[in-house]
Order: sequence, then C-alpha cells, then structure tokens
Amino acid sequence: MPRPPLPTLDKITTQAPSPPQAAFIAPLDNLMWDRKSLTWVFDFEYVWEVYKPKEKREYGYYVLPVIYGDRFVARFQPVFDKENKALAIQNWWWEEGVKPDAAMKSALHTCLMDFRAYLQAESVDFGGFGNVFGDGS
Repeated sequence: MPRPPLPTLDKITTQAPSPPQAAFIAPLDNLMWDRKSLTWVFDFEYVWEVYKPKEKREYGYYVLPVIYGDRFVARFQPVFDKENKALAIQNWWWEEGVKPDAAMKSALHTCLMDFRAYLQAESVDFGGFGNVFGDGS
C-alpha cells in the first residue's frame, strides 16, 4: 500500500516556487569552510583575505560573498562605524556573467536592510553603489 506524500514533499511539488532571496554570507560560515566544494558546487572561489598583507589582497580586508537564489552573484566590502552607527559599502564586485534585474536588486536591497538592522546601523552610505540596490545613488 503506498504511503501518503509527506507534507513538505507535497508542498514543494504542488506550489509555485518562492522568489529567490539574497543573503550575505559571513567568511566563517560553514558554507565557506570547504573551498574545493564551494568551487565545485557553486563555481565560486573565495579566500578570506583578512590575514593577507594589503598588497596581496585581490578584493579587500573583510569581504562578504553574496548569494542570490542558488548562486553567488557578488561580493562586497562593508565597513561598520560602531560609534556613529553607520554602515558603508566600501566596494562591490559582481561575479562574472551576472546581469542584475529588478527582482535581484529588490532582493539585495531587502538583504542590505536586514543586515543594517542586524548591525543596528542607523544609516547606510552606498558609496556610489546604490544602483546595485535599485535606488540609483
């Protein structure tokens, strides 16, 4: 006698997929631990450059990978001024071949606002990268 479908399996096979979301991944997140698997599964190479001498860094001191849906789409360098509760985007790099659309920009903006709330930042300086998030600054 066949078993009834599991609720989760039934849900994912009958409902429309939810829209992709964005997340900033911490350098020490367990997703980032196995660099070979990261490259193999996601075709994404990442090195936490915090311990590299400045002249040997490809990106920056503290750079966070950005995942959207099921792929890494960018990396960026945030700087948080605790005293002034200000978050700044010091740099942003798109991964090769990424063409952000309105949905991606909206998801990135939501992600950034969640990150801002997590840090309890009162302001965000887009540093000329506001177009990444669809605000045009």
